[in-house]
Amino acid sequence: MKKFSTRAALVPLLSGLLLSPLAMAQSTDDGMDESERAIMEEQGEEFESAQLEQFADAYVEVGEIHNEYSQLLQEVESTEQAQDLQQEANDEMVQAIQDSGLEVQEYSAIAAALERDPEMRQEVVSMIESRQ
Repeated sequence: MKKFSTRAALVPLLSGLLLSPLAMAQSTDDGMDESERAIMEEQGEEFESAQLEQFADAYVEVGEIHNEYSQLLQEVESTEQAQDLQQEANDEMVQAIQDSGLEVQEYSAIAAALERDPEMRQEVVSMIESRQ
C-alpha cells in the first residue's frame, strides 16, 4: 500500500476524500446529518484522546480500503460492477470504523470537528503519521 509521507498529503484527505463514502444519512444545509449534530452537541465538540486515537486507527484503515478499491474500480467494465465494488468498499470502511471502537456517526462528527479545529486536526494528523 502506498503511504502518505507528509502532513500536506494528509490534511486534504481529512477534509474530503475519505469522508465521502461515509455520508450515508441525509445531510442538512450545514453538511451534517442529525446524528452527527446530536453527537457534537452532546460532547460540545470535545473528544477524548482515546476517541481521537480510534479515529486515527480507523482513518488509516479507511484510507487503505479506499486505495485498494480505487485501483479495482479502474478495472471494471460496467456500471453495475462499479456500483457493487463501491458498496463493498463502503461496507468494509464502515466495518473498519466499527472495529476501531467508533460508530460511523462518531467518526463523521470527529471528522467534521477537525475541519473547524486546527489544533485538534494537527493532533490527529500526528497520530495518523505515527501509524504509517
